[in-house]
Amino acid sequence: MTILNRENDGLPSILLTLAGIVAREKAIARDDLLKICVPHSQDPSTRTRSNGTLLRWTALGLFEENGDKFRLAVEPKRGESLDSFLDRLPVVCRRLALDTNRGNPLWPEGGRVSEEGTGLTADLCRSLAWCLSQDIYTLPSSYGELEILITEQVKPGRFVFMNDTRWNGLRDWARFLGFATRDDTGFFFDPTEAVRTELSELMKPGGTIPAAEFVAQLSKRLPVLDTGLYRNEMEKVLRPEKWTSPPVGYLSTSLSFALRRLQKQGILSAATRADSESRFTLTRQGGRAWDSFTHVSLIGELP
Repeated sequence: MTILNRENDGLPSILLTLAGIVAREKAIARDDLLKICVPHSQDPSTRTRSNGTLLRWTALGLFEENGDKFRLAVEPKRGESLDSFLDRLPVVCRRLALDTNRGNPLWPEGGRVSEEGTGLTADLCRSLAWCLSQDIYTLPSSYGELEILITEQVKPGRFVFMNDTRWNGLRDWARFLGFATRDDTGFFFDPTEAVRTELSELMKPGGTIPAAEFVAQLSKRLPVLDTGLYRNEMEKVLRPEKWTSPPVGYLSTSLSFALRRLQKQGILSAATRADSESRFTLTRQGGRAWDSFTHVSLIGELP
């Protein structure tokens, strides 16, 4: 099973439509759901994509099928409006997709280049982990250039993308799940939104935690980021002569960019305490050091 094949797995826009209909109707038959989602006047391929999206996200735990009816397996909060639920849907989907029981294993046994024998969302977890481990300021935007870089970095028997169609799918889902911004012409890996929407799970407003605890807890919730499970597995298969990991105590450019943005937005504050044993340094464009910090505080209100 995969998630990045747009023809078979669908698109975020289709998922939003399906989830909105099911949330409104509470329970609905597949044919009725697809008729509402895809009017007969639309291209038949859209119905195929819609059905694929429904099946994929049923397997991932967003929907459940009881008898001939589909329902949400992840219910809206008590009193939550439909609009509020749909705004929160990317967070729900991200947590389902990144769950280690769904993403692992990232590769099949025996060094085969195949999605058979991998986790339900392995293609997404593998691709995000690799892209976010790179220098986001210089990462190529075309698949041809990416393929050359991947071939140089990744050890034999391991892979990132199966083909260029998965790269297009990754851009769609990375934006939806909070790991990227901008349209295709200016696409940029930026996990700020993913990090922001997990902050309330890490600390209370006004609270402060050590930097090491912050990074460790964040990596558990977003395992494609620094020190996360998927990220560690990906870094193990990269050739050290072709990919340079950040120095000890330094964060990747992707996580550094997100934390810097959250500071600029007045949501996070990073401070240095002389008596602290743990310290991290943000990495900016060109590998240059940004600020160092030992503690992180949540100072702004989260939307």
